[in-house]
Amino acid sequence: MGAVVSNSAAIDHSEKYPRTVTYTFNPVDFGAGTYAGSIKAPNGYTRGRILDVGIFEITETFACDTTTAKVRLGTTGDADAYAELIIPDTTAATDTFNTQDDTDAVKSNAFTSTQIELTTVQSADSGTAAGIATPYVVIDWFVR
Repeated sequence: MGAVVSNSAAIDHSEKYPRTVTYTFNPVDFGAGTYAGSIKAPNGYTRGRILDVGIFEITETFACDTTTAKVRLGTTGDADAYAELIIPDTTAATDTFNTQDDTDAVKSNAFTSTQIELTTVQSADSGTAAGIATPYVVIDWFVR
């Protein structure tokens, strides 16, 4: 990041070398409710690329055979414009579940918004809905 001066001319490496940021949210009880949060671009950055979205630190196995739990990335007008991670029934405690498991989760990895909305979808189960985990998102940010 930044500029390197060579022959009195500034060379902008910000496009070649993005700023990678991992955003970690508070644990979410997917069986009991929903969560909404947001991600803001670092100062001076205007474009982003989603590298990963997932959940980790799963402390309760997911029970969601009726409605699957989800982590969505989007805008206020389109909750899953950029990504929708679908967390399957029986995702086990202590696992990590991310875009390696749900390879279709990222819908549009490039965006020009400086703020992204993260929302979750509550799970439903024919028995008792369950699933507690910590959502995270990894984004490469670019200056232009």
